[in-house]
Amino acid sequence: MSGTTASARGGDAAARTAHEAGVAAFAVRDLASAHAAFERAHRRAPGDPVHMSWYGLTLVLVERNSNLGVQLLDQALRTAGPDPVLLLNSARAHLALNQRDRSARAIARGLELWPDDPRLLAARIAMGTRRAPVIPFLARSNPLNRALGRLRHRRAQRSGPVYELSPVALGVPLPADAGERDEGGGGS
Repeated sequence: MSGTTASARGGDAAARTAHEAGVAAFAVRDLASAHAAFERAHRRAPGDPVHMSWYGLTLVLVERNSNLGVQLLDQALRTAGPDPVLLLNSARAHLALNQRDRSARAIARGLELWPDDPRLLAARIAMGTRRAPVIPFLARSNPLNRALGRLRHRRAQRSGPVYELSPVALGVPLPADAGERDEGGGGS
């Protein structure tokens, strides 16, 4: 059992209740309510890394307080060690701050330790990976490579499931039927 799971179960009942309310509000994308609930949970149990992580994430998303938010996220990771939820929250915050590289590193670190975690897998798929140039002996910036790369990207988008790339949706697996597309229309 990881340290974050044990700390989330123990401790103050009011903090746990506030945390659960925050997670529920975050799931329905009510960020203001989630932020208020995570703030209550963090104030009741300031040393709990799970509360600290969620509060840091909502500080970045709601109050745009990137300094304190990232500091709390990093402190939660240092306190509890790597945990899928903490790493995913860190990735969400860095994505909100337009730091795709740091977000991708947090997801990759999580997948090294938990390769079958569905939230981390969904986050990696939503973030995408940079493919090799279509014509490898030409520079990536070559106009021909760029045009062919755009065509390849459009074709891949038509054939695969659509993932929303937002800090709130990052790490939320698609429902089983959401990946199927209606291919109705013209014949080709």
